[in-house]
Amino acid sequence: MVNISRIRENRESNIKTIKDKKTQIIEDVRRLKKKINLHLDKLQEDFMKQLDKVKAECCEKIESTVSSLSDQDKEIVQCNAEIENMQKYASDLQAFLGMRDIQNTITKNESIHSLVQNKNVEKVVLDCSINAKIQDFITNVKKLGSIMVERCSSETIELVRKKDRQAQILVTEENLSVNNIKLNFKRKLKTSCVETRGCCVTEKCGYLFTDYKFHGEKLVAVNSNGKTEYTIKLISYSSFDLVCIDDNTVAVSTGHSYEKDGVLIIDLTTRKVKRFIELSDSPYGITFDGESLICCCTGNGICRISCTDFNCTNIPNTSVSPLTYIVAHDDRIFYTAPSENTVSCLNRRKLVWEFKNESVL
Repeated sequence: MVNISRIRENRESNIKTIKDKKTQIIEDVRRLKKKINLHLDKLQEDFMKQLDKVKAECCEKIESTVSSLSDQDKEIVQCNAEIENMQKYASDLQAFLGMRDIQNTITKNESIHSLVQNKNVEKVVLDCSINAKIQDFITNVKKLGSIMVERCSSETIELVRKKDRQAQILVTEENLSVNNIKLNFKRKLKTSCVETRGCCVTEKCGYLFTDYKFHGEKLVAVNSNGKTEYTIKLISYSSFDLVCIDDNTVAVSTGHSYEKDGVLIIDLTTRKVKRFIELSDSPYGITFDGESLICCCTGNGICRISCTDFNCTNIPNTSVSPLTYIVAHDDRIFYTAPSENTVSCLNRRKLVWEFKNESVL
């Protein structure tokens, strides 16, 4: 029964992981679609502005030519009327002088030929050419992406054999003490950080580090093989501690900053700061309990930041010093106080215990 229960729990956990991944993929696709639509809207807007400008310039030239022809047409009609009047009523001298004026007007109107020579009467045709890359995108991109399924062994399932269970019944379970914990050195990671203050492990088994060096603040991502994948420079921000919120989001506390104190929410996909939560005091250690960010702020003590509306509430009767670190487990909060050489434990805002050892801390 124990083995069946463990396998069932493992499979149900796998189903939940698949559903969560599907939700994430859908959100990524929607975000990509929104970016594409915004980009296309911007291209369309710029294209429409250019089209209006070219159309206005073409029509302005043609309208100028039409206006000039209308003026000359009126002058010709007036000249014909004057000639008819001279033939009926004017003397020879008056006719002679009038014909000279009309001759000057006719000479002036011969500029019509210059319109033809200057190509002012050529037919103007408006057309457009769509970017070939957009046509290629429509023609060649047949699908948005590929769905991949990876299979690996479930190493987390520990099956219990009958003999093992009998042995466990006969042998009293030994209590595990911190004095029995042994640390084994596995690997030394090299980063480009000058003053490493924060570190966390991602769900993809990668590592994230913060560099607290003044004027050199950055976030460095290192893969499981110890190779630096990318660096996010935090211009105008400081960086002390950090914690992962999910696969693509990380929260970074500024520590003491000469610019502004607070918490940065960084998108690891775009590698940009997508939100800054300004605080009245310097936040140092930071952790995430699944719902809220919890950080140590000098002055106000431990504060809790909601990941829903990003409102900040202080936990009363908590006082922390600079360079303090914090971690949450179940309903308990553990935090250090380097200046006092202590580690404290809180449970529902009440102090459970405090450990002090100057020789250790």
